[in-house]
Amino acid sequence: MNQTLDFRPAYPPRLERPLPVWRQFVGEMRRNPLLNWPQAAFEEPYWFRRIATLRYHLVNDPDAIGHVLLTNAGGYAKPRIVKRLFRSMIGEGLFLADGESWKDQRRLMAPVFTPGAVAEFAPIFLDVAGRSADRWAQQSEGRIDASAEAVRATFDVIGQALFSGETALTSDEASAHIHAALAGLAEYRPGVLFGAPWLDRSPTARRGQAGQKYLLARLTEFIRTRQADPDPPADFMSRIIEAFAKTRSPEQAAKLTLDNAVTFLVAGHETTANAITWSLYLLSRAPTVQERAATEAMTALAAGGGASEIAARLPYVRMVLEEAMRLYPPVHRIEREALADDVICGHRVRKGDMVSIWPWVVHRHTALWRDPDGFDPENFSPEAKAGHHRFQYIPFGAGPRVCIGAQFAMIEGALILASWLARFRFSPDRDHQVFPTADVSLRPQGGLPLQVALRD
Repeated sequence: MNQTLDFRPAYPPRLERPLPVWRQFVGEMRRNPLLNWPQAAFEEPYWFRRIATLRYHLVNDPDAIGHVLLTNAGGYAKPRIVKRLFRSMIGEGLFLADGESWKDQRRLMAPVFTPGAVAEFAPIFLDVAGRSADRWAQQSEGRIDASAEAVRATFDVIGQALFSGETALTSDEASAHIHAALAGLAEYRPGVLFGAPWLDRSPTARRGQAGQKYLLARLTEFIRTRQADPDPPADFMSRIIEAFAKTRSPEQAAKLTLDNAVTFLVAGHETTANAITWSLYLLSRAPTVQERAATEAMTALAAGGGASEIAARLPYVRMVLEEAMRLYPPVHRIEREALADDVICGHRVRKGDMVSIWPWVVHRHTALWRDPDGFDPENFSPEAKAGHHRFQYIPFGAGPRVCIGAQFAMIEGALILASWLARFRFSPDRDHQVFPTADVSLRPQGGLPLQVALRD
């Protein structure tokens, strides 16, 4: 049943017509690509643009998305321009690898992300959420920045799960460098586009480079120390090092571990944090939905059992989380480069063309959703999901390259959200205007101040 709500979730105003290409590299348009979309993009199955020498095919049709990401996945690769942008930070890890290298890494790391392996780390989710809630309960002002709190919680989870709490990798300083690195990578960069790196000297780019240098130095030292440890802790890093050591030299294993550790550290906490943040934003404006989710959370937690058992009792909380990721997808864009000529939606795609799939657009497309810009967790009831096209909802990507940590993120998000809802009511800060902005992930600009009150 559709929820009757008294608000419309925030999104940037849509343009009447596409802007000139040069506008994307100037001012706020450069920092927030969500501002560049015309209304027509949310209504058409296909849209074409030329940017400098690049030909872009924006694909919104679920059948065509399935063709690119699954049935003809071998005909599309991570674009060279994306590799140039990200390689300095994440090297040849799973995110950028193609072909046999990608297959080999995925096979070796798959056991680290099985349901059983994720279940071992689930108690960390509840522990971190509980400590956050205890801290809020001791505050007198009854106000939090939900965005900062979600980032802090998921960063703590990643720190414990990956690095057993190694302080050099889980400090506030490390977190600040990560966010600087993300902003630097995501800014529209003419130097990358035109092959002129001297153009990329904006303050954001310089801070991003400093953040990358900090993280790579500390991760390299951590991995070197961990490889020399005769009895390392059984965290994700130890398991990944062990997986790569089976088929590679210590030096090669260390390099691949570094490349993938950066991805997990940077993207692993940021995307989940934003899913939790947007869930709290939506719930704070929809009290009826919030109370239903909170009641389920309190019941699930009171029944006891292990963290995985509790997570299985949270179907509605998961629906809220899924709807939040529809409206504000953690991965808001997916790029591919055609390796050969192809046809998409009846249009010719040439070898070397860019195919761009934006969950931000697909998840709000007028042909795919009844009320695309509205908030309704019932979009993800079992009955509603049975009627979805397989490729109309892709918050973690799709096909063979679907995010390897998707299950980890969903259980983490559901347990943290449930733990907080069971103890607090969340309501809006009326002095703050919520506005989404996108770099590598999608977050509320300026944070998300909320009022919190302890439940009886």
